[in-house]
Amino acid sequence: MRDPKRILQKLLGPEMEVESFAGTGEPLEQTVETFRDVVQCRKVRKYVLDHFGFDLAISPEVFYNLLDIPQINYIETTKRDLEVETVSLKENREPNDPVSISNLNSVLRELYASLFLIKERLRNDTPNAVLIREMRSEHIDRAQQLAKTISVLHGNLTGYLFTGWKAGRIEKEFLSLFPKSAKAHPLRSTFPLIEHELELYREVLKVQKKWAPLQIDLFAILRKEDPKGLNLLLENIQELGNRLWQIIYESSAIRQCVGLAGIDFGDIQPLFDNDKVHLNPR
Repeated sequence: MRDPKRILQKLLGPEMEVESFAGTGEPLEQTVETFRDVVQCRKVRKYVLDHFGFDLAISPEVFYNLLDIPQINYIETTKRDLEVETVSLKENREPNDPVSISNLNSVLRELYASLFLIKERLRNDTPNAVLIREMRSEHIDRAQQLAKTISVLHGNLTGYLFTGWKAGRIEKEFLSLFPKSAKAHPLRSTFPLIEHELELYREVLKVQKKWAPLQIDLFAILRKEDPKGLNLLLENIQELGNRLWQIIYESSAIRQCVGLAGIDFGDIQPLFDNDKVHLNPR
């Protein structure tokens, strides 16, 4: 890296003197790369907030509520006698305790796993989902009722010969729920497909309830015109997690510089707050 001191000064801005960082004797090249990772973490957070409507820089209250998820709540620690002990975070912290980088990474890891399962189910089980662009959580039960009712009206030998008027009324309501999902109509022909597809949306709703503290609307994400919406979310979650671990890893050789900047691994708030840890994004 050419002239790391100049690059570091540009990152820090004019209000902070680069000489205090240089005076530590720690590698400025590594300091620059670490601070760039912090800037990129902030960009990922903003992208997810702008495009998917929820904040990955979780608050202490949100994290405390997420401790209802066992994979986040329980951690393994090694005691002095090298025996592994399982500890409940919820039993050992207060709701307002700061969220550490390792706390956030445990959330990101479990969130990624939950969303990846939805992605795989979409790809393997319902690759040609016909309702996905209009499905909302509040439509699931009614769509299920309509599909079930119209299936009962179908006679094995007579079809809809004697129940056509009832089927027509059901189809009209179903059309009002999903007016732009052309391949989902007429329901009397598509109900087996619809019933199968609704199993996916029940699973999505289950995942959404699991992550309710994040206020994530998975159905809005799936309704996006860009079919890669879920993939983009997964990529950003993965990138944020990787960069957070990279910050921790790189900081082992620049602990004084990290401290001078105000970065605290035990509290993610300054990491994402440019007023507390000022770093120029360019």
